[in-house]
Amino acid sequence: MEGQARVGGHVTLIFSVHDDADALLEQGSRGVGLSLDRGVMVAVSGMKGTGLLSFDGDDSAPLYGVVIEELAALLPSTLEFDWQVKPRSELPISQGFGLSAAAAIACALAVQRALGEEEKIARNRAIHIAHRVERRLSGGLGDVAALHVGGVELRIEPGCPPLADDLGGPGAVLSWHEDIPLVLAWRTSTRQHTSNYIDDGDWKLAIRAAGEQALFGLREGRWEPARWGEMLAKSAEFAERSGLLEDAGRIDLLHLVGGALIAAGLASSPLAARLCMLGESVVVLPTDLSYTGDWQQALVEDLRSRGLGASVANVCADALNLRSHDLS
Repeated sequence: MEGQARVGGHVTLIFSVHDDADALLEQGSRGVGLSLDRGVMVAVSGMKGTGLLSFDGDDSAPLYGVVIEELAALLPSTLEFDWQVKPRSELPISQGFGLSAAAAIACALAVQRALGEEEKIARNRAIHIAHRVERRLSGGLGDVAALHVGGVELRIEPGCPPLADDLGGPGAVLSWHEDIPLVLAWRTSTRQHTSNYIDDGDWKLAIRAAGEQALFGLREGRWEPARWGEMLAKSAEFAERSGLLEDAGRIDLLHLVGGALIAAGLASSPLAARLCMLGESVVVLPTDLSYTGDWQQALVEDLRSRGLGASVANVCADALNLRSHDLS
């Protein structure tokens, strides 16, 4: 039997760390970010067995093993089969694109689809499981909650969102969606990992203080497209106040992206570059949501000529239900 899922990634623009709770489902972050239409594809095949795993593809074996373990706690029939897991990433791992969350959700969905589980229940289990997996492995804090709602999200309370069937946690998240074109750019090697920041006491305090200050105004009033400009201003403020802008050469990365915008003839276009937390990566996006210029591919080509990785992307309303490509 077989199952597959394709789940989009996520870019965090602002966040504050809240991981002091003992319960994994209560840990998380407040923040703001964007769900992507590029992420991780996972195909699984199961044969009668005892829950053994084998892999063909991207090396994330520890994550997938924990997913199976967590799924088996909710769905014991998972361990009646041996699973071959075939993951494919559309974006680089550990570069601020939320791929560990996407991979955990995709694996949980793919296995449940192979088992014939009802889709709505499977989605709720996948969110619950992925949040626990992320916290067990010191991965992202808010990516799972964000992907649960999709679009442009505002995470107003930390933790996994409440789900049906006594799943989830106390988290609260709002979102809105419009078709927003993006370009993602990243260094082809990275020197940092999310846990280097969220498990470090000094970084945690600096990020929490800067995040809460940036979110203070954003949490007031309606969360809607009219807040886009305010969100972009607050995200730039957060990057500077938290110290993340000065770390890992991120200023140089922004300068490289700025040079690419000029070289691509886009210097006067309503576009802005913002850091993706916590990678060495940048998202370029319109400052005016009504802008319809044809700019993405030209910018991607110039970024690649400068030695950066780059990809066209878009904000996605339902990152858990992307059309699956051929995984062969």
